[in-house]
Amino acid sequence: MRKTKKISLGLLLAFFILFVPQCTDWLDLEPENDLIEDEFWKRGEDVESTLAATYNSWRGSGLNNLIMGEIRGDMIKFQGSAFSSYNRLSQSDITTSNPTVNWKAYYNTINLANTLMYYAPLVQERDPTFSVEDKERIESEALFIRSLSYFYLVRLWKDVPLVLQPMISDTVHFMLEKSPEDQVLDHVVSDLKRAEKIASTDEFAGDPYMYKGRANKYAIWALLADVLLWQENYSACIAYADSIITSGKFSLESQNTWFRLFYPGNSMNESIFEIQFSTVHKQVNPVFYNAVILNNYDANINMTATPALIQLYDVSDTRKLSLEEEEAWPAKKYAAKDLNSTYRIASENDANFIVYRFAEVLLMKAEALVEIGDIQQANDILKTISNRANGFYEGVGDTDKLRIAVLNERAREFAAEGKRWFDILRYAKRDGFQRKQFIINMVLSNAGVQQRAVLETRVTDTMSYYLPIPENEIIYNPKLEQNSYYDR
Repeated sequence: MRKTKKISLGLLLAFFILFVPQCTDWLDLEPENDLIEDEFWKRGEDVESTLAATYNSWRGSGLNNLIMGEIRGDMIKFQGSAFSSYNRLSQSDITTSNPTVNWKAYYNTINLANTLMYYAPLVQERDPTFSVEDKERIESEALFIRSLSYFYLVRLWKDVPLVLQPMISDTVHFMLEKSPEDQVLDHVVSDLKRAEKIASTDEFAGDPYMYKGRANKYAIWALLADVLLWQENYSACIAYADSIITSGKFSLESQNTWFRLFYPGNSMNESIFEIQFSTVHKQVNPVFYNAVILNNYDANINMTATPALIQLYDVSDTRKLSLEEEEAWPAKKYAAKDLNSTYRIASENDANFIVYRFAEVLLMKAEALVEIGDIQQANDILKTISNRANGFYEGVGDTDKLRIAVLNERAREFAAEGKRWFDILRYAKRDGFQRKQFIINMVLSNAGVQQRAVLETRVTDTMSYYLPIPENEIIYNPKLEQNSYYDR
């Protein structure tokens, strides 16, 4: 493409949305600088459209995020050929050539966010109708999406390249080495603190769909609380959780209305940020729906609860999503319209993936309270969450047992929502991996008999809890060093 060749907005966005996810390597993206500046970045609508493309790119990672948050855990199992590559991870059969061990979707989203932030000031100069407030609000959303992408990268790979500039010119060098986890997360916290100052608190022109699917100040605060909890900065985590709790904007759905979180979704009471799918807006989720939900109503064959999860539920617990005493059906969140098992029809393949909701903010605060020694307030929060689901919670006085109580309540509350593996890893790594035996026991229980003997000698290496650098990335970028556990 030459500078003189005209290119439409739709064609350029098609390039971002369709071409970018298929690139061989996440670094291999260098659109012509002159083309982009001269032909596209002229109006506020161009910036808004690229923001939409950035959200769309993040939406494309939604299913992977959900599976990666469950597949190596102990509460949800996936069955069927669609999940064969993922299930190798659950059995600790992890290789650099596994197609699911791939970070390019995250970096594609990051590149779109970087490009957006690079050109938005230029548009603000060119288009008098594109205000400073418009630019700052869009920048805050881009910072949120980039930060959320890096938070997933760090939790999955630990040390990762920190890319902060867009890939818009061949004069910029992008062969980057990995940055340490703490450096990446410190930058994420800095970005989010910058974002909270310029973010919107409005309901995006009064559209609830847009309100829950776009990052405003409350979504930024939720992500900050989550990252700070991961960093073991408990007082700061509590402060950001309290910013949401005391805002008066959110509350728990009642036991009777709890399923509204999933159908129709976008709970105006409890939801904070969701990866959204909508038949009305022509955004659907057929891959997840077809792989997990269809043919799942009777046999529950694709996404199943493990016996460990079933045992955590009281018989009367709403979140069990099954009337059978020895069963639980977490996939019902995405398959049904109500607690009475009125199922979605095939065309209603637009169940959202919830990233943050008010219940999680409360439980993040409870977890942090345990670590600073406020046992009573932590117990009160756990009891509140359990009671709204008609569960039974008995207070715990011992700190170590209360840590497990928090972990178990999160398992009950967020089953099949892509949280469990990250919860376990956060629990295990606290205080220099003092509780890694929890992961060791879980990994060995997931492995086959023959593999277990081999893993027993290797699973004590905490780097085994993270994924290897994808094979193609190592080949393409000589500055990348393989995760030490896999470099044997």
